[in-house]
Amino acid sequence: MSVKLNRRINAELDVLVAQNVLSVGEALRIAERYPTTAWSVLVLVRWFTILGAVAAGAGAVILANEYVKAIRLAEAGLSLAMVALIWLGRYLASAKGLLKTGAALEMAGGFALQGLIFVVAVDFSHGSKNWPLLIGIQSLALAVLAYVLKNRLVLIHAAVCFFAFFGGETGYVSGWGAYWLSMTYPLRFLAVGFVFLAIAWLHAALFERTYQSFSRVYAHLGLIDIHFALWFLSVFGYFSETVRWNASGGERATFSALWALVSAVSLWLAGAIGQGILKSYGTTFLIINLYTFYFQFVVDNSAGLWWLHLLAVGGSLVWLGFVLERRLRRPRNVS
Repeated sequence: MSVKLNRRINAELDVLVAQNVLSVGEALRIAERYPTTAWSVLVLVRWFTILGAVAAGAGAVILANEYVKAIRLAEAGLSLAMVALIWLGRYLASAKGLLKTGAALEMAGGFALQGLIFVVAVDFSHGSKNWPLLIGIQSLALAVLAYVLKNRLVLIHAAVCFFAFFGGETGYVSGWGAYWLSMTYPLRFLAVGFVFLAIAWLHAALFERTYQSFSRVYAHLGLIDIHFALWFLSVFGYFSETVRWNASGGERATFSALWALVSAVSLWLAGAIGQGILKSYGTTFLIINLYTFYFQFVVDNSAGLWWLHLLAVGGSLVWLGFVLERRLRRPRNVS
């Protein structure tokens, strides 16, 4: 039918509605069969677009199912997250002056980098199961990122990863299984602790501003390594492949004395060079050393007097809490 005839039919339908012969709904349903506008090629274009989008979507799904793994999407997502977080952190720090927020976002970008390295390792794994080495790679990558961004939070993250890597990799290479204890190991921690203290001193002496602040991170890591190593040696004595608590009392007492000497030297150096971090570690681990010694050489040899030991330990802890709180509340500048 022609458009002209359809218009005449629609006009007649309007008349029938006016005479109450047809309802409006009935007239509309009939009028749909007699369009009054010319057909437009845009309708065909619209349908081609819809059909093309459906076909392309189906093809993308089939392609992804054949060639794209979920792990690839994880790698892409972590890469984008790392870049976006670091960029946003740099932007907020430089453009908005939000230094702490920016540093925290950059640290989050470091976590995304660590996740990315893990996912890539899983994707291309050859079954070695050497997880400590993976953490070591993450630690190195984070350390590089910390120096590029001049971000101490990222360096702290790298230091924690190194701590896990150092214990795990030593045990993995030795094949002894119990990574942080079952090796000639506290001595290795002791050695690496002094290395980190040397690195801390170099940062404090040679660098300025941002990189100089990195020295505190290395100092914390070095002091933790040293004190934990001496703590293990004071409890187990020197050991290699097998952890043993039956080391001679003289050997354990010697390491306890050495540990106390290190704490005392830390306290002396804190007063001499004005480094509060040495005082904090020296005080904390000297107290731990005293209680460790007491339980090893006093309680162990007089277990029947458990009530006396409870009184001694409990009373001394209360006294220590009282003394330390008074010292912390004391004004720093006293004339």
